[in-house]
Amino acid sequence: MSDESDLPPDDSDNVLVFTKRFDANADIKEMRNFVKAPDAKSKNRWCTHPKILVDDHLRTLTCRSCGAVVDPFDWINSVTDGETKVDWELQTLRREITDHRTGLEKLKQEELNCRARVRTQQFKLSDLSAQIYKAGQELAFLTERLEQVKALRGSSK
Repeated sequence: MSDESDLPPDDSDNVLVFTKRFDANADIKEMRNFVKAPDAKSKNRWCTHPKILVDDHLRTLTCRSCGAVVDPFDWINSVTDGETKVDWELQTLRREITDHRTGLEKLKQEELNCRARVRTQQFKLSDLSAQIYKAGQELAFLTERLEQVKALRGSSK
């Protein structure tokens, strides 16, 4: 006896598969004309859709990062929000630049005023040094004369 004759013939191609309905209302769902698609399980639920594929034929926007179909208005609105933030930041930076330039001009003026005051004080210091030198020479002359007078008085006695 051969092994093949002991097995019953394979009739699996002739078997009809019957599935049991797990949902009692499945027939109602099948009759609906419009059915909402289940939420797509994307790789990244928090994707900001930075890279967009524009399909001219299907008129759709698809995120190249996560593959989600993106609503055009929502995407344009998010880009507009970003542009508005950039605009606001640029205005703030320009105000800061104007404030810094004003402050820089004030500092330059203060530097010029300080240099002028230093120059004035240097002139006064130079004048005082000249007066001190002159008074020192006069003191030296008077001290020398006083010594000469003392020497003359001391020799005449």
